[in-house]
Amino acid sequence: MAVLRHANIGFVGAAVAVDTMSLVLMSFRWRLLLRSMGSGASLWDALLAYSSGVFVCNITPARTLGGDACRAALIRRPGGVPTVKAVAASVAYDRMTDLAGFLLLGVLAAPTLQPTLPRWTILAVVALAAVVAAPPLYRRFGPRLAEWHPGLISRSMGASLIAAVGCSLMIWSLDITRLMLVGRAFGVRFVPGQAAAVSLMRLASALVPVPAGIGVVDGALVAAFVWLGLPASSAAALAIVERAIVYGWGTALGAAALLLRGGLGALRKARSGAAAVEPMPDQES
Repeated sequence: MAVLRHANIGFVGAAVAVDTMSLVLMSFRWRLLLRSMGSGASLWDALLAYSSGVFVCNITPARTLGGDACRAALIRRPGGVPTVKAVAASVAYDRMTDLAGFLLLGVLAAPTLQPTLPRWTILAVVALAAVVAAPPLYRRFGPRLAEWHPGLISRSMGASLIAAVGCSLMIWSLDITRLMLVGRAFGVRFVPGQAAAVSLMRLASALVPVPAGIGVVDGALVAAFVWLGLPASSAAALAIVERAIVYGWGTALGAAALLLRGGLGALRKARSGAAAVEPMPDQES
């Protein structure tokens, strides 16, 4: 608490702004893929649906699966276009584009993590194999998938995927920027490689099957900051602010989006339904 009291509010506010910008960019990336499949959803529609998915992901045991199902269900489909299968495919493609961001984090974090040569060689071989195998696999299975359901692979899908990958690189660059700003709020200067290493550790800890990684991710963040040389009190303070932004702020925005997307209407219907069944005073007599 002593360390938290001395946090620079300006840098904290900048970190919140960067995190919000990242959420908007994630929604824009998904909208690119939706548009390529014939969706007429606006950026606002995509933002509300995506934020609602973040809320569901953060507060339910279903986590990412539940969040993705939520945003796919909430996106507007006037006239039933695109189909449910196409929307589900857009969510899957959206998740796949994050691989480019993970690769960016790995490249930037490599000097800080100092991976041993055998591990680095294995990673390079796996990456090379993926690059070599991707084109023939796409040529073989792409047409079959398109024949099974034309809406899953549109003519403009290639351009949309390239643009989405570019968005992913920007999104994970913003993730690094936010961590650097949180550090500056406490007088700590992280280089991009250090921030990328912390981000990777946070992502790895989030694989533990706990809703929103509560406790696990927090401990991983503290451990990562201590590993970078910070005292335990500063590491805990940075972890608290980082989680308050990524988890707290993101969940609050998602809750507001869910209400705007239809939650307020559901509440009104529930209240009107309760009023309808409430007995009148003369009926009670």
